[in-house]
Amino acid sequence: MRIKHAIIAAGTAGCLVACGSPSGSDDKDRTTPASTSTASPSTVVPTGIAAAGAELKLGQQAVVPWQDGYIGITVTAVEPGDVASFRQKFGSNADGMTPYYIRLTLENLGGTDLSTKNPPLVRAVLADGSGTGTFITGSVDACSSKLTPKTFTTVGAKFDTCRLDAAAADDKVTGAKYAEGRDYQDKPVLWTR
Repeated sequence: MRIKHAIIAAGTAGCLVACGSPSGSDDKDRTTPASTSTASPSTVVPTGIAAAGAELKLGQQAVVPWQDGYIGITVTAVEPGDVASFRQKFGSNADGMTPYYIRLTLENLGGTDLSTKNPPLVRAVLADGSGTGTFITGSVDACSSKLTPKTFTTVGAKFDTCRLDAAAADDKVTGAKYAEGRDYQDKPVLWTR
């Protein structure tokens, strides 16, 4: 388990906290079905729910249970961010770190009211599938995470957002992962270039 930094930035500037990176999993079984959500009876249950450990390319959509419905998550880009604005926001806490912008398109697939919620947590990953060991709360102007819009209540509703992450300057970020909910904690959905 690697520890990159142990940092908390106080105030409205945001927070950059290091956590031990979870180990990657070699088992990328695509055939294990995800368990059912606790969705209401009126929720549309889409087909093609991503199996635990599913591996996708950037631009491909993963259908997952989320909150009390279902969403499609499409990671459209994982790109190095602007170091100067990152350091301006987080100060010395950002020393030795490279910011990454994870750009997402989210689609409501279950038709439940998923408005005004924090988007699902999608994180940067290294070549071996492990996390970067860094957790950030806050954003920068070029990558601002937004709550789901008030209109995110019907099947087909979409919106774009961005998740700020970071890695040690010498680490190579190769993609992103979604590891929320019991279905994906041990075997996240993984997007790679």
